[in-house]
Amino acid sequence: MRLNTCSPAVLFVSIIAFMSLELSLATSFAQDAARDKLIVETLIRLKRFDVSDNEKFRGSVLRHMQTIKGSQKYIEYSELFAITEATPELLILARNHPNDNLGVNAINSIVRTSGTTVLRDALTTANSTDAVSLLTALGQSTEPNVSGLLISFYNTSPRNRQVLTNTALAISKTIPGQRFLLEQAEANKLPQEISFAVGNALYSSANKDIQARAKAAIQLPATADAKPLPPLRELIAMSGTVTTGKTLFFKKGTCAKCHKVGDQGKEVGPALSEIGSKLSKDAMFTSILDPSAGVSHNYETYSLITINGNIITGIKINDTDAEITLRTAEGIDKTVSRTAVDELIKTGVSLMPADIQRLLSIQELVDIVAYLRTLKKN
Repeated sequence: MRLNTCSPAVLFVSIIAFMSLELSLATSFAQDAARDKLIVETLIRLKRFDVSDNEKFRGSVLRHMQTIKGSQKYIEYSELFAITEATPELLILARNHPNDNLGVNAINSIVRTSGTTVLRDALTTANSTDAVSLLTALGQSTEPNVSGLLISFYNTSPRNRQVLTNTALAISKTIPGQRFLLEQAEANKLPQEISFAVGNALYSSANKDIQARAKAAIQLPATADAKPLPPLRELIAMSGTVTTGKTLFFKKGTCAKCHKVGDQGKEVGPALSEIGSKLSKDAMFTSILDPSAGVSHNYETYSLITINGNIITGIKINDTDAEITLRTAEGIDKTVSRTAVDELIKTGVSLMPADIQRLLSIQELVDIVAYLRTLKKN
């Protein structure tokens, strides 16, 4: 059989033609992008922000915004031109950057452009990790409608402790929100599981009346020396002894029963060898004293109920079509066949005990945190 072949000259011409076509297309795309950018910049200079009645202008804005996704300009243009199609991308920015200007500005833009309903829907449908990120960003928003959104969401009894706690913390960022939480506490309506978080927030209020009433209504948990915990701001100001804290970590504090530092300890919870590079001092105290307020994604606790009524609680370390394995607080891996599982529930509660302060004095807690702060990435 004879194959059709091209002469070298014909092949060379074909390659040159193909390369010319690619260059032409690339140039055309670049020119189109430059044209879109010029149109957007001109519209801004002319203060011609309503593009709803002009398909050409609106198309240029939408195309140009696709080239600047993830930026502050993207947020600004979504608001200037009332581009509601940008809302999903703004939600991603808010979830990914809840503690910086990008995330908070994205939240503010959503409120101004689309209202709070879309945020309410996002909170309701998001997984716990994403919901907490959105709540963190919402708590730092200065938009007046946000406080009402957060209180309304709180009143729906969020699905787990982590989301409930972070909803309350977001509410506590404003004086009206603090008054709402204080009224809940004084009426004995404040859930016990969030009293530590709310108590610390209200104890630190800039309003002296709220501070005083909160101290009368909310009692922080007691330590081993029968003294109530001081608010976080006082714990953070205290100094600890690193060597004492290390001894407490591996012995009296029982921390090494669930956490590893280097090759010491058990691998139930997260390894802490570099925790000093990851968490601030106040975040460390919160993680110890209120561990369910912020459970890491890979360390969420599950309760598995078998068909014969046994209950196993732990961290899920294996989940296949055939079986599920949970690691208990004692570091024991328990595997159950899928056919024997009646129900698997994500609890939203940390496997770490919430009353560890009962084992330690106030100073001993401070010493442990002093030791943890030295555990940094080399």
